[in-house]
Amino acid sequence: MRRKEEYRAKVTDDTGLTRGRVPCPLLRDIGARPGDRLIFRLDDSNKVVMRLSRARKKAVKGSKPR
Repeated sequence: MRRKEEYRAKVTDDTGLTRGRVPCPLLRDIGARPGDRLIFRLDDSNKVVMRLSRARKKAVKGSKPR
């Protein structure tokens, strides 16, 4: 896996709401899939910590075990 040291994203103002996008190469590098959640938090040393939470597969209704 190729890693980059720095990723850049533009922050925009959407009618008073500050928004930013997560760069696609970063999502690929961390192995994110559709439905996953990214959690960002600020730790005690003022560094941002990002965590990836996997989406769980939903049970299919009406399926019978084989």
